[in-house]
Amino acid sequence: MPPFPPPCAVRGLSIRAFSTSASKCAPREPVHHRPSSSSSLLSINNPGPSRSSGQAPRAAASNPGDVAANLMTRFKRDGQITMRNKQANIELLRNQKNSNDYLRQMPRRWDAGDVYSPHDMSPVEMQKWRKRSPRGGDVIDALGIRPLDMYKNFSLIQEFSSTSGQITHSSGTSLRPVNQRKIAKMIRRVQGMGLYPTIHAHPEMIREHFFPERR
Repeated sequence: MPPFPPPCAVRGLSIRAFSTSASKCAPREPVHHRPSSSSSLLSINNPGPSRSSGQAPRAAASNPGDVAANLMTRFKRDGQITMRNKQANIELLRNQKNSNDYLRQMPRRWDAGDVYSPHDMSPVEMQKWRKRSPRGGDVIDALGIRPLDMYKNFSLIQEFSSTSGQITHSSGTSLRPVNQRKIAKMIRRVQGMGLYPTIHAHPEMIREHFFPERR
């Protein structure tokens, strides 16, 4: 058995009785708390992992789902704006067309300060203000010919008839009513006698298309 140390050697030392419990003065080790399952589920929506108090906060990483949703929202908004502009332009063009149609039906142009009655808006009064197209010179009067004697002039008949044998209207011939009736009478006579075809031009007029060397 080893000898006990002298009393002077143990003077000033604190002697603690033997015990199985941990000492209160001993330094405690850091306790790491393990997160529970409920706390893990609640932390799913957190932008990032937990950081210590000493670290500076960093910008949260962008979620790809949020970026796609923002792009879809932007494209949808741009599409709606484009559609509204297109509809506005179509409505503007429609209104302009209606306005032009109304002006075309009303040939008289009103000025500021003009006084009018409901009778002035009638079709009879509006017809007085309609501009008439000036009639050109009458070819029959200019040439001084008698249309009933020109039944053998196939080039003249072709000028006043179509390829299907129809007589050209006076709006296309610019003839006076008297000369227009004479030309129509002459063409009907020629077709009735069989001198001029009624379904195509005269062969003398279309010969150059089939025999160009005989010009």
